[in-house]
Amino acid sequence: MPKHFNYRKLAFETYDPVCAHCGFGIPAVLEVAHIDCDRSNNDISNLVILCPNCHKMHDLDIISTETILQMRDRPKVVDWKKRMKNAGEKAALTRKRSMAAKKAAETRRRNMAAEGTVGDAFEKLSLAEAKSNSKVG
Repeated sequence: MPKHFNYRKLAFETYDPVCAHCGFGIPAVLEVAHIDCDRSNNDISNLVILCPNCHKMHDLDIISTETILQMRDRPKVVDWKKRMKNAGEKAALTRKRSMAAKKAAETRRRNMAAEGTVGDAFEKLSLAEAKSNSKVG
């Protein structure tokens, strides 16, 4: 290999640009570690992308080489259900409440219009909506 072999470029072309252990994903901060700690061994199987913290922990043998290899070679699939939890249910409940509030406001508007003049009804409606908005917020 040439004297100035760019093993960082090789690692980033081969592996996902995230820390193989913790998943940190800012490429400018990530480092390429040599699994056997031999900087002259630039074989792709000896390289792994790690964040600075995980790199140091691997060098100190706090994170084992076996763990690093397993984590590097596993498929990186994000399960958004775990991250989003019940966001869909919360959004549906918010929409349901919003629709109920709009329906109630329309009903109040119609009832007030039937009771008196449009001007009186509008004034009463404005007060009622202001009161209901202060309860919702």
